[in-house]
Amino acid sequence: YIDKDLLSFPLHLRKWQKGDIFYPSGMKGKKKLSDYFKDEKFSLLAKDQTWILCANNEIVWIVGKRQDARFIAENTSKNILQILFNQ
Repeated sequence: YIDKDLLSFPLHLRKWQKGDIFYPSGMKGKKKLSDYFKDEKFSLLAKDQTWILCANNEIVWIVGKRQDARFIAENTSKNILQILFNQ
């Protein structure tokens, strides 16, 4: 669930790029996406097959894996967007 008011549209899907950073939910601060892949023991194939949902070139969600903390819907959010992923 994402706070729709924090997003810039249009949203777009892309593959990861060198230098990508995000703010992992459940953690403080930012993290390089390449470090996240390493910490989570992604294979090269899994890393290359992972999609990234972005808004205004900021990572919103590593699809099916982890959400960026900056866009998480809170109890005070007025417009909540549910994004589903079906494999």
